[in-house]
Amino acid sequence: MKTIKIVFFALVCLVLTTNFAMAVEPEKQKIEKEKIQLLKKIKRSVSSTSFADFMQEGKSEQVIVRCTVNENNRVVVSKVIGFDDELKKAIRKNMDDKLIKASSDLVGQELALHFTFKMK
Repeated sequence: MKTIKIVFFALVCLVLTTNFAMAVEPEKQKIEKEKIQLLKKIKRSVSSTSFADFMQEGKSEQVIVRCTVNENNRVVVSKVIGFDDELKKAIRKNMDDKLIKASSDLVGQELALHFTFKMK
């Protein structure tokens, strides 16, 4: 009788953990989809930066933009990594002018994107 109780208890624990794992998985997928959409918005915003005034013809500049979702669900630039200071300032100003909102699930998340600005 004691063995049957132990086996039954183990079976119940197994079923509960399986159900919990399946319930968590769609939430992770939802967050990942939201992250992808947010990265696309950031990419569009940074790509719209006017950089022709800062670069010479035939040159290119690589920049890494790190953003964070603050407690107000707003995407803010935490760091711009690159060599051209004027381009970094322009990217930061452009991102500050654009209001990119995220869902509350992404608060505290840090996102990073790599860009190459090239003058033809």
